Amino acid sequence: MFNLTEEELKKMEAVDIRTVDINTLTDIRDIQIDSKMSTEKKLISFAEQSNNLYLHRFGDYVVKVKFQQDGYTIDDKMEEYLKHLMEIQI
Repeated sequence: MFNLTEEELKKMEAVDIRTVDINTLTDIRDIQIDSKMSTEKKLISFAEQSNNLYLHRFGDYVVKVKFQQDGYTIDDKMEEYLKHLMEIQI
């Protein structure tokens, strides 16, 4: 099972989006998550595929991820994001 200390998580979260070397970040488009897995397994899979849980790249853009206990699921937010992308391209 994937395990990070609280100190490691805080260090990842503290990386400044404005000064991070984009080449050190995982491209979020390369992360594959099986939507049929439980939330816990999705998070583990996400963590295993990323070198920083909070910062990723999307091509030439840096993306900051925020986690929450309650509310929308990652599937909900990804669907919202993809709909937004489609509106931009129309």
